[in-house]
Amino acid sequence: MTTSRLPKITLWRSIVAIMFSAGMYATYARFALGFHASTNLTDPQPWGLWVGLGTLCGVGLSAGGFAIAASVYLLGFERYRPILRTSVLISFLGYSTVIAGMMYELGLPWRIWHPIVMWNRHSVLFEVSWCVMLYTTVLALEFSPALVEKIPWVRARELYLHWHHTILIALVLAGTLLSSMHQSFLGGLYLITKGKLYPLWYTPYLTTMFYMSAVPAGLAVTIMALYLCVRSLNVKVDLRLCSEVSKVLIPLLALYGVFRAVDLINRDALPYLWMWREETLSFWLEIILLVIAPLILLNSAKIRNNPQKLYWTCAVLVMGFITNRLNVSITGLQASSGVYYVPKWTEFAATFAVLTAAGVAFRYAVIYLDILPKNPPQPRWTVAGAPAEA
Repeated sequence: MTTSRLPKITLWRSIVAIMFSAGMYATYARFALGFHASTNLTDPQPWGLWVGLGTLCGVGLSAGGFAIAASVYLLGFERYRPILRTSVLISFLGYSTVIAGMMYELGLPWRIWHPIVMWNRHSVLFEVSWCVMLYTTVLALEFSPALVEKIPWVRARELYLHWHHTILIALVLAGTLLSSMHQSFLGGLYLITKGKLYPLWYTPYLTTMFYMSAVPAGLAVTIMALYLCVRSLNVKVDLRLCSEVSKVLIPLLALYGVFRAVDLINRDALPYLWMWREETLSFWLEIILLVIAPLILLNSAKIRNNPQKLYWTCAVLVMGFITNRLNVSITGLQASSGVYYVPKWTEFAATFAVLTAAGVAFRYAVIYLDILPKNPPQPRWTVAGAPAEA
């Protein structure tokens, strides 16, 4: 007699099922019915939610992987090694969502391989595509030991792990370089929008600002993921590491805020801060969420040393980062395009389905792979009150 049972229906499983169902229809609409049926994009506004949220945010929020890897392997901060695999996994899944999202964004996605053989060195998109391909490959190699360790063939496993150890430093160096280049190149995409992108966001230093904002946002996502793992997945992590990482966010955000302010002053863009326009409201919302509120909260030891409060502080920072990328890719271009773009529900459905898939993959990776140390199983208790064998 079998003892297998059907999976228990819970609220979160129901939400995931709804996300995937809506995403499947959105995928059908995109590839079977075309852009007109699946998006509200137009010729004046050709890039929307899929680029702003899927690509710009997906890449930026994955910056924690190279930052933690460089800290451990290049700078020798061994105390961060327990969270290394988590950060690399987040980055790998983040770039995987970017690649999946590009299949929706591209008009002819079956030609996504063209940059490999058709080189256009004058195109920023060419550089971006190569950085995505190369860094995703590097992340896959960095994360591969977690999978190889589960291979039952001892000899093959030892050979691979030995080979991986010999090239590890080179991988980390390549990953740091490629990720840094890619974070900057994404900002470079919008340098060609001079005269179209609203002055609060257009600057010759967009590449620098994209990089400076991505690093703290990526570290904030890592802190959030670690907290959720401890809370929900029965893992053992010293959350004081999160408090230490959060201290790094303070100078990074302060430097970004100062750089942003100096740039506005040098470009004589300060008058735009007080105009009664939608762009002004969006800009101040971005600055409050990304710079002002996190700096105020993180400067409090009570916030940094309280895992739950630190989690919500990082969530505010991430929301500010998302607001920044959407402002650059959508809000800042609407006035010049003459089109008020509101994403269609299928655009949201496709994006959230891809993100949900990444979240599910992360959960099962933490459960079944050696990503984080597990807490010992708790004994079951009998009616008499004596512990039974687990």
